[in-house]
Amino acid sequence: MCGICGVVQIDSTPSVELVQRMTATLVHRGPDGVGYLFDGPVGFGMRRLAVVDLATGDQPMFNEDRSIAVIFNGEIFNYRVLRDQLQRLGHRFVTQSDTETIVHAYEQWGEDCPAYFNGQFAFAVWDSVRRQVLLARDHLGIKPLYYTQSGGTLIFGSELKALQAHPLCPHAIDPIGLDQYLALRYVPAPRTILQGVYKLPPAHILRWKDGQITLQRYWDIHFMPVPERSQGEWATELRELLEDAVEKQMVADVPLGAFLSGGIDSSIIVGLMAYYASAPVRTFSVAFPNWPGLDESPYARRVAQYYGTNHEEIIVITNIADELPALVKAFDEPFADPAAYPTMVMARAARQHVTVVLTGEGADELFAGYGWYGWAGRRWRLPLPIPIRKRLHLLAQTWLQGRRGAGTITARLSPDFLMMMFDSCLSSAAPSAVRKALYVPDWYAQLGNRSLPEDFPWLIQLVSSAPEQSRMQELDVKIWLEGDPLVKVDRTTMAASLEARVPFLDYRIAELAARIPPSIQRAGGQSKALLRRAFSNLLPEEILRRPKHAFEVPINDWLRGELREIAAENLIGGGLRHLPMLNPTVVANKWSEHQSGRRDHGRLLWALLMLALWANHNR
Repeated sequence: MCGICGVVQIDSTPSVELVQRMTATLVHRGPDGVGYLFDGPVGFGMRRLAVVDLATGDQPMFNEDRSIAVIFNGEIFNYRVLRDQLQRLGHRFVTQSDTETIVHAYEQWGEDCPAYFNGQFAFAVWDSVRRQVLLARDHLGIKPLYYTQSGGTLIFGSELKALQAHPLCPHAIDPIGLDQYLALRYVPAPRTILQGVYKLPPAHILRWKDGQITLQRYWDIHFMPVPERSQGEWATELRELLEDAVEKQMVADVPLGAFLSGGIDSSIIVGLMAYYASAPVRTFSVAFPNWPGLDESPYARRVAQYYGTNHEEIIVITNIADELPALVKAFDEPFADPAAYPTMVMARAARQHVTVVLTGEGADELFAGYGWYGWAGRRWRLPLPIPIRKRLHLLAQTWLQGRRGAGTITARLSPDFLMMMFDSCLSSAAPSAVRKALYVPDWYAQLGNRSLPEDFPWLIQLVSSAPEQSRMQELDVKIWLEGDPLVKVDRTTMAASLEARVPFLDYRIAELAARIPPSIQRAGGQSKALLRRAFSNLLPEEILRRPKHAFEVPINDWLRGELREIAAENLIGGGLRHLPMLNPTVVANKWSEHQSGRRDHGRLLWALLMLALWANHNR
């Protein structure tokens, strides 16, 4: 795993000092080495976290005649198969690194090469013959890649901080990006919080040639069930694919372990690792003695005992206020999933023992683990005429915000499927009516009369004939998964120089999940019913039957307790000085209602606090 960055410009070779400065911002992603390439219009930099081929895996890496060079963040898990195939086609390898596979795959298949990779990756290729640069990102967006263009100059990097080290990087807040953040608690691809700076979307390549850039998708996924198979047949194929994914992802030349929560997803991963490992697996979990509702450590202990792992339990007793600066620094953009805090603490502790961890991300989205999937297929909408439902939906957002059950009621009043998903499922911080009230009039006018679904043109490709649950899963995979869970895991682990791997997000498993009917996914109304069946003989009985445990960090209590002072400093009075688009009176009213206990605005206030801390740190 590494951090990569670069500058590509038409008229001259980029400044060595500038590229070195950009690369230095990524040292946490790669403390083991550094490499540069300066050739014609290209200046590349990379920081290496050595995981595979420790002796000869340094980058940039070249083909035989050095006409093609690559810098790479991530892992190609099928590199051995591809290596054999490419050698039979006449390519000569000089290292044992998966990085070299990218060079020769590009030689052989050109811009189609990313479709051959099974892995988690973001890379840049310089083709000195064609005089072009190719950027690529993995199928599901596990690894990040940011870019911006100024004139004919392309600037890119694994994290936003690398771009911000370049004087041409824009710094103005994007109105739509901010609105998405306040709705979702993150800014989904392709936007960022900065106007003119973008994330390369998952499963896309970006081509730079003669100062022009073009984007192209190389893979896509649509949740359209195929009904002609039994639950047992689906379970067998799922188990075979996940076993293969875990075995492939255990390849490393450094110590390896797993995050273990005691839930079904991480327990399956640990169980399979224990089967393939030649020594006890290293596992890590967090314990919260002061937050009983959050503490899953007894279940993690039970799983660790069952599989005989070498288990490390991290007791979280630090003050969250002391950790806020580190959270803000790790994410570069405002990011308001409070679960980032315990994940960061666990990553730091795990890094003292291992360099790589496997995690269970992706199973909830692919195998229907979230509670809202239970809404699908029911007559959940209130039987009212659409105009009346629209009016009541708007009123309910304002009247019920901060009250128990608000999400369910507004969902039942939603006039259509997309509004239900965006305002009740995906929008976990502030629905549209609340966001409108937060903005000063001039700023709101910049947004126009738009709605969140309009920001995602690909929504027209949603198969309307697909079951409602399948469409919900597709939205979660393409918006939520890339924007929140994968960002959270990447930034918190990389801040600790720890590589995280996510076997459930092997793209073959995603393709399988997209074909499975909801009646199989949630048989009998049980979340992850198919997943439970596929691994029924692997898991302890109490874990197999355990319902999903929502990881709810106690932000309501934090904001009335240990975070009260720092939150007030940043949200009340002059705390919003770098956010003039927000109405301070409205923010103060939300704060007052929350402090009095009349309403719980924890999610909104946490999002505003993380936004204010980001703005104060970056302005």
